[in-house]
Amino acid sequence: MLKEIDHENGTQQAGLEVISAHKMSDHSMKRTYFPGITDIVVVTDPAEIRTISNDSRLDRDFIGRGPVRNVQLLRKILRIFSLNGRLFAIILPRTNPSRAAAQEELWSRLNVKADEVKHGPAELEPLAEWVRGIGTEEKVDLLVQQSIGRLFVETFTATEESLAAARMVLEAVSSSNVLKMLGWRISGRLERAKTLLASMVNGDLTGVNAMITARQLIVDGLHKMRQLAADPAFRSSITTDAAVDQCLIAPTNVVRQAKTSGEVSGCPFRKGSLFILELGSASKGAANRDLVFLSQSWSHCPAEKWVRALLEGVWTRVSATLHESQETSRPSLINS
Repeated sequence: MLKEIDHENGTQQAGLEVISAHKMSDHSMKRTYFPGITDIVVVTDPAEIRTISNDSRLDRDFIGRGPVRNVQLLRKILRIFSLNGRLFAIILPRTNPSRAAAQEELWSRLNVKADEVKHGPAELEPLAEWVRGIGTEEKVDLLVQQSIGRLFVETFTATEESLAAARMVLEAVSSSNVLKMLGWRISGRLERAKTLLASMVNGDLTGVNAMITARQLIVDGLHKMRQLAADPAFRSSITTDAAVDQCLIAPTNVVRQAKTSGEVSGCPFRKGSLFILELGSASKGAANRDLVFLSQSWSHCPAEKWVRALLEGVWTRVSATLHESQETSRPSLINS
């Protein structure tokens, strides 16, 4: 959710004291701490991410006070991932009374829909066509947003306006352009963008977030799939499961905050310390693919099976059609 923060161990940058709080490997936690200014721990090691993501002391129960830099980051998260005082589900703490029930209900509902798309039904043909090499990036973005929107409203139709709204919110998440973001806030453009998306899914903020963040991750995955499909030799040698796995894209990172002072994996922290879990880099490699959806965590993504099934269905249609075209293009020996 946040732009990557990278501080090298044992150096000083912009007058900040950089402390190596944990030193086990090149992928160890790095804590940047200066009293009153910043207290941020960047975590890249897969095992440590799993530990931290399930540690009850580290949660999304964000408190908006503490070091200046921490407060700035949290205010940005809370401002972007909320609408009319309601927080998006992705930043609700584990102790929220309605969070777990809503997450499990969505998990069950999307799993049913996953069974419907994994075998490549006709409704996936527009996406399959794009993966085969036909169409623009704008087209696939609209198709993916529409596929997601129809998980929440069956008649949802993506438009240029809804796509622009989603892109604006996503840009706000990662942008460091303070003046631009301030202009969007003052003008109300950011809130209007979220309001438009909410109006299209009957106010379901999970649907709003899916059309913003999940949409981009799936689009990125389909871009990867398009590359795979363009290579006949590779396409014929890879299994469907392996192809789908290569097209699963993790969020760059997620954030947790310490509810109390303590220590984790040798790293000391204070109440209010921010932990940035870099899922994008940590999820690389076969042993760490669970981190794409935080499958082993209380905050696991309820769309995991549906996303996998969507990509499987698209790949099934793509590979079948391309195989058929190869067969028909081979010269016949009959009557030769």
